[in-house]
Amino acid sequence: MDAGIAAVMGAAIGGGLTGLTAFGTGMFGLRTARLQLKTQESEAARQRRFESLQERRGPRSQAYAEFIAAGQEIVDALHGREPAFMEQYETLISAIRKRRAVVAIAGPEAVVQAAGEFADEVRSLRNDLVHGVRKGHPFNHMREIEGRLDAFAKAARTALEDEGHQS
Repeated sequence: MDAGIAAVMGAAIGGGLTGLTAFGTGMFGLRTARLQLKTQESEAARQRRFESLQERRGPRSQAYAEFIAAGQEIVDALHGREPAFMEQYETLISAIRKRRAVVAIAGPEAVVQAAGEFADEVRSLRNDLVHGVRKGHPFNHMREIEGRLDAFAKAARTALEDEGHQS
């Protein structure tokens, strides 16, 4: 009887260990499957963001280029010596205002802010010249305008180069 009990106990222990092993393997497989699913979901979200950015890149690029072109017209006008400068400047400010609205829709925030700072500097220069706060030829104040336009261009370039790596 001793050998029979020992055999039954051995079989029970062996079966128990086999069951524990199977349970452990199952739990490990479940954990691995969950990690794989989480990784796949993360990759799918990154891919969706990348595709979304790609779809917006074209319209953004056009909006940014048009804003920079309008800004460059202002810089070019500052180089001029025309007596009708303020009249020309008003037309250019209007063009900046219209293009700024398109940039505000295209985003992102850093580019919108840079466009606003440029437009504010352009408007400030106009107001200061009209009210005699800034003296001399408008060319003397070009550095501030160019600096704001360069800051806009840098922000736009950064936005266009974003490929979805940021969260």
